[in-house]
Amino acid sequence: MDKLAQHALRLLRENWLILLIVGAIAIAFLALRTPASDVASAAEVDAILEGGQPTLIEFYSNT
Repeated sequence: MDKLAQHALRLLRENWLILLIVGAIAIAFLALRTPASDVASAAEVDAILEGGQPTLIEFYSNT
């Protein structure tokens, strides 16, 4: 077990910058992503658009 812990510690010491960058990217992704919409139907979208308030629409396709 001691050998495994030494190997893990050496791995962290050698790759700390890469691990820090990957961690920062993951945190930025989770903090900055657009949340899902709570609009359930096209009729709701029409009602929101015709409500007189400025509206930002984002289209996303996962294909």
